[in-house]
Amino acid sequence: MKKAIGIDLGTTNSVVAFKDTNVKILRNKENDELTRSCVALSKGEFLVGKHAYGVMETNPINTILSIKRLMGGAIKDKMVQEMIDSPYYKFGITSLKGGTDDAVAVILGGKEYTPEQISSEILKKLKSDAEERLGDEVTHAVITVPAYFTEKQKNATRIAAQLAGLKVQRLLSEPTAAAIAYGVDNLKAGDATTVMIYDFGGGTFDLSILNIVDGQYMEAGTTGDRWLGGDDLDQSLEELVLNKISEQHNISDVRKLIQKLSDKNRWRLESKMRVQTEAAKIQLSSAKSAPIMIDNLLEDESGDIIDIDITVTREEFERLVEPFIKRTIELINHLLKKVGYEINMIDSILLVGGTSCIPLIKQMISNEFKSVKIKVSEKPMLAVAEGAAILAHRLGEDYEPELKESNSIKEISHTTNHNYFIQLKDGYKKIIDEQNPKPISISTTFKTTVANQKIVKVSLWSDIEKGGLVEETNGFFTIEDSLPLGSEIVFDISLDLDEVFDVKVYPKNNKSKNKQIVLGRGNKDSKALKFISDCFDKVLGNEYSEKQREYFLKIAQKEIEKINTLGLNNGNSEKWEEIGTNTFAAFEQAERITSEFDEDAFAITCASILTNEYAELLDSEDRSAMKQLLAEIKHENDVMAKLQAAQKLRQITDEYPLLINLFTIKIASTTAAKTNPSDAHKLLLLHDQIVGCFRDRKKDEGMALFNEAIELRDKYQIEGIDLNSIHLTA
Repeated sequence: MKKAIGIDLGTTNSVVAFKDTNVKILRNKENDELTRSCVALSKGEFLVGKHAYGVMETNPINTILSIKRLMGGAIKDKMVQEMIDSPYYKFGITSLKGGTDDAVAVILGGKEYTPEQISSEILKKLKSDAEERLGDEVTHAVITVPAYFTEKQKNATRIAAQLAGLKVQRLLSEPTAAAIAYGVDNLKAGDATTVMIYDFGGGTFDLSILNIVDGQYMEAGTTGDRWLGGDDLDQSLEELVLNKISEQHNISDVRKLIQKLSDKNRWRLESKMRVQTEAAKIQLSSAKSAPIMIDNLLEDESGDIIDIDITVTREEFERLVEPFIKRTIELINHLLKKVGYEINMIDSILLVGGTSCIPLIKQMISNEFKSVKIKVSEKPMLAVAEGAAILAHRLGEDYEPELKESNSIKEISHTTNHNYFIQLKDGYKKIIDEQNPKPISISTTFKTTVANQKIVKVSLWSDIEKGGLVEETNGFFTIEDSLPLGSEIVFDISLDLDEVFDVKVYPKNNKSKNKQIVLGRGNKDSKALKFISDCFDKVLGNEYSEKQREYFLKIAQKEIEKINTLGLNNGNSEKWEEIGTNTFAAFEQAERITSEFDEDAFAITCASILTNEYAELLDSEDRSAMKQLLAEIKHENDVMAKLQAAQKLRQITDEYPLLINLFTIKIASTTAAKTNPSDAHKLLLLHDQIVGCFRDRKKDEGMALFNEAIELRDKYQIEGIDLNSIHLTA
């Protein structure tokens, strides 16, 4: 019988739980309840968990930690840049090759991996370990995510699960999962309570207020900080230790000394420092002091060994972490204000997450909110996984019914985490308020900005970052009718339980023209949509002529219409690359169009290029039609018949902007031959290799070569299109 499990996919540690008649934590193969969220590469193989964590001492640059912080991230994100600059993270973080600044990758074994791919390795281990414990196949899971995760981060989690061979029953917010575990264990049938879940984990901090009534869990509101967690406390504690070393041994810059060590000794020192500071943090929850002792690794400027023997007191540690705790209290007050609750409306504040075990947290919250009962979860690091398992059991169909009605879970209601906006020509319009119950649907109307508008971009934004809006997702749609300026377009926008958008559009009073917009989800779809968006922004600028715009928009409209045929769940389809590249190629061709541009003459030239240079890459029907039309144009005496043939030719050649752009690489090789024969030879070689890849259906390899060739070609850019310079026969 196939099983469904609950997974707490944590920043520092991950946990798996399963429920049949009771909830139980599934230990991993190492017989531990916690699995380190750590992935390393050793001898060409992935290691996950504590064995991967052990690699850090000898090879930290090939040990990935805290990957959750990069899920759904972008290289341009301020916090991602801080991770790159931080000495705390040793592995490489870079922009995704061939991607945009809305993506990010990590380096492992000299190769790029997306955060989703790394997280999938963790999930694969959790799935495998669970199957071994249960003696059965695991196919489904409820996976928990921070309450403050964005749609993009949630989608990245879904992709990781898919790569791991898991079907996601639900993405459940971590505080809600903890509330479920708490309610099932502590409430009886008919009980009602309002609880605030204070979830301080390894990488994120989340708050949720839930009203629990007779097995129903209703979110009243959520907030949090997706860049505040135990990692930050560890980094601060490490800085404290380094400063104490400097003072003890009169060293001006201990970091510089560490950098002078050999790789082997530096890696060992930094690894031991990380492990011991984390252990000290845990120890200081119960002890008055904790030692940091590392011998025979650090050397002073004279090369003499410095044995590190530092003691951190609880008082020092508490002074260090107090600002972080104050930040969480600020967020509590902020959430109460947002949802219109007084603190006396909260029956208890439940502390979960590993970081919440620090005694000062309970003390400071108790001092701030004297009237509220503060409860530390009995299982602060396990409760989230247990709540996920309870929901997985409820959503599954393979298990026995509950034995005790008193602790059953009936319904869960969720609220929106952010304010959402739609971007307009003159600014942003709020469409969804935070803390509204999900799912939510709204209908709003906008007006076309030009007469006979054919293409509209839909861009959805949220206020997830302090001080500014962030684009969550975007898409395009086309308008079939010829509508006058100011015509009303209706947008039906919905946000589901997992905070995933669905957008449908239609002209007002003509709902039969209803279209569902395919929105980017952070895969190949987002890259292609970014290409299209960038091209639009450029071609609509003042420096482009009406002829250039008209040419580009005509082809872009066809490519956008192709997007709708892909459907909603094909974000990694190879066709996205083709769509993005075709649009970019159309833009490049539009740039070369001169004021004397003759569309019919250009179509004839393009058809000649296609049938002579790339016949084997064309659709057979298109190839035959082009040859026939070229013959008609050449031999037909009737001017009207020639015009009609040229128009038909334009419709066919417009489908092949990529191949026309490929021909410019060949032209550039001729131009380069005059000044740089080496580049000329390379361009011609690349051209022929690309043709070979496309012929052999090696599209990925061909596109990589194509991008390389375009970069080289641009050194020998051709200005305008000189139709007379291309001598071809029909």
